[in-house]
Amino acid sequence: MRFKDYKELNAWLLERCVRYTQAQRHPEFTERSVFEVFEEERAALLPYRTPFDGYRTHTAAVSKSALVRFDHNRYSVMAQAVGRPVEVKAYAERHCALSRRRAGG
Repeated sequence: MRFKDYKELNAWLLERCVRYTQAQRHPEFTERSVFEVFEEERAALLPYRTPFDGYRTHTAAVSKSALVRFDHNRYSVMAQAVGRPVEVKAYAERHCALSRRRAGG
């Protein structure tokens, strides 16, 4: 399957998940589906107010040539980070390398 972007993929995944939960019996309330029980509980759930910031982190050492290695690839970083550990945040659509030194420190 191919999707033109993450929005289209996420819509397809959501639809598949809803269909799956509608077909599955709840383990405790066997006369109802997982979806029916969720819909009943939905009003009691707290809203999530900010976008989900999903990423994978990895600590990497910066080489003398200002590169970090992550997932069999090399990524360039600022020269000031040479010789220091950085935290690589791997998002689905991009990677970021952040210095572990705190601002003002």
